[in-house]
Amino acid sequence: MAMRTCATMFGVMAAAFCAACYPGAGDPNPAMSEPDRVAWMQFIAAARPAAPGSGKALFETWASDLDTFTEHPRWPDAGHAAKKILINKLGKTGPETADRGRWAIAPALTCAPDKIAPCIGKETLRNRTAFDFIVENKLYTQRGLAAAFGGAINFPTGTIEVKAEWIPVSQLQSWNGVTSGQAASLYHISRAHIGDKFVPVALVSLHITSKELPNWTWATFEHWKNPGRCDATGCHDMFGAREADETSNPQPDRGYAYCEHSAAFKQLVSKAGLADVWLNYCLKGTQTNFVTSTGQTTLLGNSVSETINAGVAPPRSSCITCHAEAAADRNGKSALIRFETGAPQPSWFIGSGTPATPQYKQADFVWAVPLCALADDGVTPCTLKPSAQ
Repeated sequence: MAMRTCATMFGVMAAAFCAACYPGAGDPNPAMSEPDRVAWMQFIAAARPAAPGSGKALFETWASDLDTFTEHPRWPDAGHAAKKILINKLGKTGPETADRGRWAIAPALTCAPDKIAPCIGKETLRNRTAFDFIVENKLYTQRGLAAAFGGAINFPTGTIEVKAEWIPVSQLQSWNGVTSGQAASLYHISRAHIGDKFVPVALVSLHITSKELPNWTWATFEHWKNPGRCDATGCHDMFGAREADETSNPQPDRGYAYCEHSAAFKQLVSKAGLADVWLNYCLKGTQTNFVTSTGQTTLLGNSVSETINAGVAPPRSSCITCHAEAAADRNGKSALIRFETGAPQPSWFIGSGTPATPQYKQADFVWAVPLCALADDGVTPCTLKPSAQ
């Protein structure tokens, strides 16, 4: 990856570090040949301090859904308000429920009555390349999506979206045994508005999606203390881990040992000047295609964002397939979420009439566009109610 590409993706502050991204610079397509290495380079660049002493990682300064899907989208300035954590819109609640749901974090920081899952919320953030494309093409409203139905939505190279999952520090111990006193030495900590509270929250997972290939690259990272980190599908890391494969436990949510990192990875982290807490995060896996060369379906899912927050079992989780389903109809309204695996099917997007006519237009793997596009009445399922903003 050239320095110019790195700078485009992460900003000028990361450009100097990018010179060390790929020591073997002869590879014309590292995203395809070394996806795990590329994933870790993106992680390191995204985790770098946004500014000296700010306490924020670079990705935390990017535009959220709340910044993007509004009548007047605005790139956040350096002093923008604290993050607001939302419930997951890809799960059982569906896009029509903006302020409630089985996995919602209530103002009192208590879960839904069944107490099945911990209270973990998420935020979706995008870099300036992604933000500008959405705004310039008016894809932040259903009107804009409807107008784009006849053409192709094609995000530019350098587009990056991240999905960060956070848990209130006060609830870590009940989930994985980490006390509030231990949290600062183990987790990247931020502060967030959750309902009417302003509390410290711990980053438990980070999913990074980047437009480096036509079908994008997909990488998901988890904190090593996540109880279900490698459940069902195992974990696989050919660059950052000393042992490339971690076998899944026979029973779910039993936890896994610390993911010992490779010497090459530690060297890159040291050069980047990252805080030691970032060594507590592990790459669960990467995904660059729907199937293997022998036609076997590829799988990738995060035990937090998919299993807990979206209710999707690991054997049914394929990031690339799910996001290929991201589409809108002629009115700019979102297609249904199918949670399929393997290669997409034409029937998902084309009507049954004769001759067949397009029913849905793909949004280039970006679910936030059809899910969050602002309706004519000013409502979007990805925005908090006015009383909660």
